[in-house]
Amino acid sequence: MKIRAGAAGGAGPFSRSAFGLALALTLWIASGLDPAWAQDDRLAAIEAKREAIEQIINDLDNWPGHRHDGMLFRVDDLARELGTMMLAYPIDELADGEAGTGFPAQLEWFQGFLVERYEDLQERIGQEQERFDEFDESSEAAISRAFQQDLRKVVADHTGLLVKLLELGERIGRMDEDLARQIRETMALAAEGVSGQILLDATTLTELRNMIRADPTNAELIKAERAIERKQVRNIQTLEQLVGLMDSIGLNAGSYRALLVNQRGSIGVDILDREVFMSLLGNRIESAKNGLLTQGPNVVFKMLVFLSIVAVGYLVAKFVQGIVTALLHRESVQLHRLMEAMLISLSFGIVFTVGLVVALSTIGISLVPMLAGLGVAGIVIGFALQDTLSNFASGWMILIYRPYDVDDHVIAGGVEGTVKRMNLVSTTIATFDNQRLVIPNSKIWGDVITNLTANRIRRLKIPVSIAYGEDLDRAEEILRDEVARHEGILRKPAPNVFVDAMEQSDILMITHAWVRTPDYWTLLRSLTKRIKQRLDREGIEIPFPQQDIYVRALPGTDKDKPANPAPEPENA
Repeated sequence: MKIRAGAAGGAGPFSRSAFGLALALTLWIASGLDPAWAQDDRLAAIEAKREAIEQIINDLDNWPGHRHDGMLFRVDDLARELGTMMLAYPIDELADGEAGTGFPAQLEWFQGFLVERYEDLQERIGQEQERFDEFDESSEAAISRAFQQDLRKVVADHTGLLVKLLELGERIGRMDEDLARQIRETMALAAEGVSGQILLDATTLTELRNMIRADPTNAELIKAERAIERKQVRNIQTLEQLVGLMDSIGLNAGSYRALLVNQRGSIGVDILDREVFMSLLGNRIESAKNGLLTQGPNVVFKMLVFLSIVAVGYLVAKFVQGIVTALLHRESVQLHRLMEAMLISLSFGIVFTVGLVVALSTIGISLVPMLAGLGVAGIVIGFALQDTLSNFASGWMILIYRPYDVDDHVIAGGVEGTVKRMNLVSTTIATFDNQRLVIPNSKIWGDVITNLTANRIRRLKIPVSIAYGEDLDRAEEILRDEVARHEGILRKPAPNVFVDAMEQSDILMITHAWVRTPDYWTLLRSLTKRIKQRLDREGIEIPFPQQDIYVRALPGTDKDKPANPAPEPENA
């Protein structure tokens, strides 16, 4: 029985095949609703399904050619239903005399039908492959390829069903050894062919992609790559189906599983199989060995050249850094410490980066993809490091405007102390109680910065309280004399003493004197002490805060009563 096929699928007018289809459907539904049916009724349902299949096949000549594929797909659907019925048949209830008739005969016919259907499907796939070239990207070609994939799926389903039927035949003593051997040989040969094609296409894809990298605008190369990729996907799907069938008939498919894992590029549960793991490991070792033998000397030479250029670049960068350091440390060069440190670092970094780029280009590594990747990564990093970038920008503002330098006494970011270290991200300040604080530059730049040592001279301010009963002119003369006699006080600008305010308990006099910035704290403390001692010797009273309270009357005394008390009201 040779089954013919057309070009497309569809439905046809009502014919006598409808009766067979309706009978098979009715019997099948009835058998599912009543699992206690007798064995003869189940066999009758199987025979009815067979008759429906044969009826459609016999009626193919009455249908137009473009309807044949659709009718044959219906035949395949009925075949799957018939297979399900046969696999559910109660073979333990077979009679001893049922050797050549009944269920065994139906099983033998169905096995032969599946074999013929397998051959016809393979022939139909071949016809479709001849219709369109692999490089044809038209819609008709795409439909044809999808149709071929459907046919391959039917082939896999029928092959799996045939394997199960052979197992069923073995259980009833009707094992077809020749057919089982033929299936095993066919599966093994198909797996070898498909796996070889996958390896060949993988090599072709690698070469095409290398050519596309060299000529990315070549439309023909891109078209060829897409065609080979489509073919590779189909072959991988076919091999996956073959591996499943090989497992069901007991064939070793470990090497093919390893190939699938390697081509898919992802690790799955297949790696847990010992055969798959050992095959993958062996392939990796062999690939590494071949790579070392063919590319090893070249790689070693390139590495030596790369390391040599990097070493020379490092030495040149250190030499340039030394020259820049010597120039910046001259007395005639006055730069901000932060600017000086940055220039020294940049002199090394720029020269070394140039050397590194030259070394990479020497061994054939292009920096264009790296720069493109850095552009994308820079956006992500920018969002992730917003605070750090804010500190960096503030560091640049500090570098440009120079509000303070190392060793300056500052009040910045709510902290007072001496600047010990500066960079573009933070500033380290040591407080006078020997605490070391690291303050982000954004916090410093966003607040008021007070540099107490920015100028060469500073003004001392010493407030002095004088009692109300003292001679202010004499007190002022004493303060002026003491300031004039004190060492370290500058004559220009001239010191000044004046009355500032009249407080509740004293008269406040202010003493201003100018000193060199490094001597500020020493002279402030010593002059304050000398003024106090001199006022004590001169008998000038320095009052302390006090308050006088005058009590005009005490509670309970006569003085507490009013002088003219109000008359009492008369009673009416």
